[in-house]
Amino acid sequence: MPHETLWEIAKAEVEKRGINGSEGDGAEIGEKSVFFIGSKNGGKTTIILRCLDRDEPPKPTLALEYTYGRRAKGHNTPKDIAHFWELGGGTSLLDLISVPITIPHINEIIHYLSFCYLF
Repeated sequence: MPHETLWEIAKAEVEKRGINGSEGDGAEIGEKSVFFIGSKNGGKTTIILRCLDRDEPPKPTLALEYTYGRRAKGHNTPKDIAHFWELGGGTSLLDLISVPITIPHINEIIHYLSFCYLF
């Protein structure tokens, strides 16, 4: 069984779907959500900060945190919006998963990882 990294999986998904940074005329607004859950000090906040191009030290996550990012595809075009949900506190706060996870969000997770890879 191959051991692929998250970034390799996202890259393969981008290539499979034919997604690239200049696709379309930029007229449609993309809005996606992604949910991060994992071990303490596993790099969840670091991944979010990397996707948002923020150069700041990560802070410990308290319970369920939300942040968002906006990015324009080009000059004078609508911005893509990314919603980031992050669960801290390990398994003790698993009940909070029901807040951001809905049927529409589940279908968007893989696509959003592809979006992060583009930047």
